[in-house]
Amino acid sequence: MDKWHIIIASGPSLTRRDSEALRNAGTVIAVNCAVFFAPWADYLFAADAVWWRYYGPKVDWFRGRRVCRTPSGRGVEKWRGKDWARTGGNSGHMAIQYAVDQGAENIALLGFDQSKTGGVAHCHADHPNMGNADGIAAWPRRMAKTAVELKQRDVRVINLSRQTALTCFPRMTVEQFLCEYS
Repeated sequence: MDKWHIIIASGPSLTRRDSEALRNAGTVIAVNCAVFFAPWADYLFAADAVWWRYYGPKVDWFRGRRVCRTPSGRGVEKWRGKDWARTGGNSGHMAIQYAVDQGAENIALLGFDQSKTGGVAHCHADHPNMGNADGIAAWPRRMAKTAVELKQRDVRVINLSRQTALTCFPRMTVEQFLCEYS
């Protein structure tokens, strides 16, 4: 069996059932508030210091590694990225890059809607006093450019999201993924 990194973002199509189904499928990185859907994740990645200021105290219970792109306080590892051409403008995009920098060769995405689904940007309420998927219209185009770079690095990515604007990665359902790769 190939070793997988599962990255769970907080797109509106994310469900607790899908998150839980992937619990033992590989190394799990929860992005931002997806940690509330996958509290058992190995990593919590949030790129914004403002997210950590607001949510940091609310996730004191989290026992995995905490990672941020900017300095974010006690117990949060700073990651700057290794030679990536772009950040994509969102934490999910950067979490993929972080996983690759940690050695990931096989990545499965969940909750990567990369668009508003049903008129909402997240599987949770909007963030108070911070951006709420600002620039979301550009995210699929940016991810398509990074997908080329991922292919050049021999990284396989499969998108398991129920709804998604991404067309740059092959898609599967969570059930299909688990049947094929577990």
